[in-house]
Amino acid sequence: MSPYPAERGTQCRVDAAMDLHPAHQHQQPPADGSRPTSLHAPSGRLLHVGSAVFALSVALMLFYSGVRNPIPTTVPFVLSTLLVAILWGRGPAITAAVAASATFNFFFVPPWDAAFSIPTVEEAVLLGGLLAVAVIVGTMIERMKRVRAEADQYAASERLQKVLLGCISHDLKTPLTGVIGSLSTLLEERALGSEGREELTAIAYREAKQLDRFVTQILEMTRLEAGAFRVRQEPLDVRSVIDSAADQLREVFEERPCRVELPLGLPSIYVDAILFPHALINILDNAAKYSPPGAPIEITAGAGIKDVVISVADRGIGIPVEHLHRVFEKFSRLRQPASAAGVVGGTGLGLAIAKGVVEAHGGAIWAERRDGGGTIVRISLPRRGDAE
Repeated sequence: MSPYPAERGTQCRVDAAMDLHPAHQHQQPPADGSRPTSLHAPSGRLLHVGSAVFALSVALMLFYSGVRNPIPTTVPFVLSTLLVAILWGRGPAITAAVAASATFNFFFVPPWDAAFSIPTVEEAVLLGGLLAVAVIVGTMIERMKRVRAEADQYAASERLQKVLLGCISHDLKTPLTGVIGSLSTLLEERALGSEGREELTAIAYREAKQLDRFVTQILEMTRLEAGAFRVRQEPLDVRSVIDSAADQLREVFEERPCRVELPLGLPSIYVDAILFPHALINILDNAAKYSPPGAPIEITAGAGIKDVVISVADRGIGIPVEHLHRVFEKFSRLRQPASAAGVVGGTGLGLAIAKGVVEAHGGAIWAERRDGGGTIVRISLPRRGDAE
């Protein structure tokens, strides 16, 4: 049993009046990239500007190298338009074609005085040829990229199905085997005493609960990806949310101490009363899985100007820096050197579900390495005024 007294039926001690150090009240996301971030591709406007600059650069190199004959200059312009179409697609290639035609008129049409002149029929043919190259090649490249993306998506889907099948065949079969074995023994062994029957019944119940958790996580992940969850936000006290999550993990906290430290005046969080505690349950359960028996779990919270941050800290095996963002991916599980099996049991969906739920609330979630060993998972939720 936990050495701390339970509050409201949970195994976590809540120090609501704890005067926490400001450094513990509100933590900002780490600057080392451990918090998941979005990497944006260059914007369309930037690509168009780059295409025009590229065409101008080709014209300047030709002009200052002493080339004045219009005919030899058309080949570099065609090649530059072709290159842009291959690299950036149809839109930027059209921009490059127009820019190439304009610079051709400016630099290479007699009397070569670096000034615009009235376009000729030959220049119109050049522009038409450049646009044809841009449209045809650019369209082909974009179609090839779409086909490749669809193929990659299909391959990723195939890999995901294989991983899911492996997960079902191993992690779901293990508790099912325990349930069937215990029940079959109860049916076949008539000479079992009451003690033995109670033990087998407890094993079957425990394994059935584990099986139910696995199936629930898979269904929750499916619903999250399908957008089937409807978030009904309401202001809730942080302590009540933590109590609700901890109450679902009473058996987990019987084997380890759990301490909750909340500062005075902590504002309410604007969350779904049913959905959000599930995210906290998955984080707490994950912390317990990757911690040795008896290792404490600490839950703290703090308020900033725009958000409330809830932190769950453990003294487990820790997460390598390069995997801090990957632990929130589906089916991601860390190897545990101290385990004979090498991998902690589970579907690898707990933190992925937590991430989906937190982001559905407009929040963010990330992991940090803890000084002295272990991991801290932080949830940032917008304060009520910002959420509305």
